[in-house]
Amino acid sequence: MGVRRLLVPFLLLAAAARAQEAEIAAAVDLPTPEARRKAALELAKRTDLDIAAVLAAMRGLKPLGPSAPGTAEESAALVVEGKPEATRITVHVPAAYDPATPAPLLLALHGAGGLGSQEEARWRAVADALGMIVVAPTEAGDNAGYGFTRREREAALAVLRWARRRWNVDENRIHITGVSRGGHMTWDIATRYPDLFATMSPMIGGPRLDTRAGQNNLRYVGNVTHLPIRDLQGEEDDPRMIFSIRLAFDRLKEAGAPDAKLVTFPGLGHDFRFEAVDWAAFLGSARRDPCPKRVVRLSATPHEARASWAEITAMTREVREDVTPQVDARKWQGMDDAARRLFVAAAADKATARLEAEWKGPGDFAVKSSGVRAFRLLLTDEMFDPKSPVRVTWNGRAVTRKVAPSRETLLLDFVERFDRTFLPVAEQQVP
Repeated sequence: MGVRRLLVPFLLLAAAARAQEAEIAAAVDLPTPEARRKAALELAKRTDLDIAAVLAAMRGLKPLGPSAPGTAEESAALVVEGKPEATRITVHVPAAYDPATPAPLLLALHGAGGLGSQEEARWRAVADALGMIVVAPTEAGDNAGYGFTRREREAALAVLRWARRRWNVDENRIHITGVSRGGHMTWDIATRYPDLFATMSPMIGGPRLDTRAGQNNLRYVGNVTHLPIRDLQGEEDDPRMIFSIRLAFDRLKEAGAPDAKLVTFPGLGHDFRFEAVDWAAFLGSARRDPCPKRVVRLSATPHEARASWAEITAMTREVREDVTPQVDARKWQGMDDAARRLFVAAAADKATARLEAEWKGPGDFAVKSSGVRAFRLLLTDEMFDPKSPVRVTWNGRAVTRKVAPSRETLLLDFVERFDRTFLPVAEQQVP
């Protein structure tokens, strides 16, 4: 009788989860963030949705359909910035892929004028050794070089979203790489969305520090301190790019990055040797921590301000994305190129918000920040006790309040990220 009493609630929960999985999957698969948000809010209103059953449904979310192993050229109708984009995507599914088991995935970005098929071919043997899916899109827009635009970033992330719904992808083993234009994109996407990836591997491409156009993502390099990084670079390449790459690795070293390595090749220009890294060992040993004890987030744009369970929601007036520092013309003329670039980098750093959050124990958080007016913490059921207040010590001042589990928080987060290994059931807004 005791076993039966335990079994009945479990079976009821499983049945409820199966019923809700289809509704949640339908919300995840809506084409725009606005539509997904609306669907999540409608689901959250339903009192028949038990949080435990919703969590079970989310953990059980399955890919859209089976896929045969092999290499194929796919055509995907993606929505980027609210507009449809027909995108060609070369995909390699290893023979070892099992739809019942989450697999690692590599997002591979090509160079200017290139094709996704070139990058898929480069990685095929490594993918087969690791049982890893390779997804390599061909740029649907201008393919002349990296334009440092939000559209390009969102197009790449749309490809990643598409792939994660097609196959059973392990959220904690997603890797990003790219060559030349794709190397620039790898730096740009990883520094702006650092909690999506297990590793980053840019090749002959670097972070941007442009003294003329005001483009600067070098300011965000601190976001990827936790990531294993392999950067392959010919030493005779563009001196300005080499300068930015070396400055990025100096910053990573200063921040205590445990596994960030720049691999350079004397005598090579815009070229590299792929075999210089044991890729199977590097990628195979890396896993993202979905709920780290400490997160750091640097940002100057509210829509790119999250790191795992912490997100900047409002910034001070000094923070801005476009930074063109004011300097006396005579002083500027007296600087060499390196001095000018360091001057611009320092000005951008001052205009960048920084949030450092530590999870000290259940319901206990310490946060240090600059350039931040407000933030939120997204909490899994392991991170707090609903019976006790959540304490956040922010720049030495304690903010303590009760936090309740919320279907709305859970659903809004899941329809965008559908991360089965990090499921926040509550949030703490500060202040």
